[in-house]
Amino acid sequence: MYFFVFLSVFAATVLGDLRGFDVSQAQAPYNTNFWSCAHNAGYGKAVIRGYRQSCGSGGSVDPNFVPAYNAARAAGFTNIDAYMFPCTGTQTSSTCKPIQTQINELLKVISDNKIIVQRLWFDIEPTSASVSGCNAWNLSKDANLALARQWVAALKATGLKWGIYANGNQWTAMFPYRSSNVGSDLPLWAVQFDYKPGVNTVTSFMGGWTSALAKQYYLDTKTPECGGSVDLDSFAA
Repeated sequence: MYFFVFLSVFAATVLGDLRGFDVSQAQAPYNTNFWSCAHNAGYGKAVIRGYRQSCGSGGSVDPNFVPAYNAARAAGFTNIDAYMFPCTGTQTSSTCKPIQTQINELLKVISDNKIIVQRLWFDIEPTSASVSGCNAWNLSKDANLALARQWVAALKATGLKWGIYANGNQWTAMFPYRSSNVGSDLPLWAVQFDYKPGVNTVTSFMGGWTSALAKQYYLDTKTPECGGSVDLDSFAA
């Protein structure tokens, strides 16, 4: 049995939302005091990459996940999510692990380390082998749609709180139509790089969603107060 605790947490807000950020890298090379600085600066939520597509191995737990989580908790963060960037499509040097294997690997690390998260997010975005060595969602559009629905069914079967991270402007590159629905009953973390915080500023929807729970509005940047290497987000309080 996996150990999970999901909490409802209230923290400082901006425009009625939680100020947040997500990370996929260790922060110490940028600022050894990043996590305590960010907490003291009033960021209310942190989202840490828990799983990565790992082009050479078919998917793996991110080695920065547990250290980053521990550092965030030690700094005082209690409202923490994790996201899964799975292996999908065809890879240049290996095949993707089965869906359930990838999910189980992430959940085992969370359970073994007694990690407490509010929600897990499933990252749906294409990647190119020419850029990363991976080929996420590079099957036919119909095959991608079937695969995404298989993933979402498996996520729901865990009984845990999941959401979908996705960019409406990338949707039709992966799926047959902008309206193609892979799981709109799950909350949406909308990607809209307009540098405007606030979940209520999301205007780009797809896949059956008409509202969002979160918005990523600034990619590959740093916090103004503490530096680091982050994406900036707003989350509904």
